[in-house]
Amino acid sequence: MPFILSPINTERLHLFPATAKLYLLELHDRPTFASTLSAHVPDEWPPDQITSEVIEEFIGRIQARERRIWSFYWILRQKGAEQPVLIGSGGFLAHKNGTLEIGYSLLAGYHGRGYATEAVRSMVQWASSSLKRDSIIAYTYPHLKASIRVLEKNGFLLKGKGPEEGTIAYEFLNQNENSITAPEKLR
Repeated sequence: MPFILSPINTERLHLFPATAKLYLLELHDRPTFASTLSAHVPDEWPPDQITSEVIEEFIGRIQARERRIWSFYWILRQKGAEQPVLIGSGGFLAHKNGTLEIGYSLLAGYHGRGYATEAVRSMVQWASSSLKRDSIIAYTYPHLKASIRVLEKNGFLLKGKGPEEGTIAYEFLNQNENSITAPEKLR
């Protein structure tokens, strides 16, 4: 029986579950998309990696008989009366072999402030408890030092080459299988 994807709240972020309806609004009705998220959507949204083709693929995976994607929009809470801001997104793809892959992206203007580390930490905790996964993989490029640092801060270990030319693979093993510090202890 499928479970309902619930929002995740961190110290500074609200991770709002992405749905097929939200992805369609993102593609075709930006004002309603922003209103539904109750957040400001910057002009530079989405991050470079998230193309309309990628969003269409996400919609297909959400609507598939066996759901193979769980994703979140990252909304930065603001102090006072300022409207929250959509700054990133991320989630998980389940491969047919059972492997769970994490991916994430953040608008360039929000890099270097720990938001990706905070969001990835909460998503890994969610996947470990809700999806009951002991292992999560991530792929990146060796020149993306900030992305590598996010993974390392969250307990991912370098595993070697990734599946695409030039990529590298990282893996997170939950604290029962991993001798390094689990993400929840990195605060």
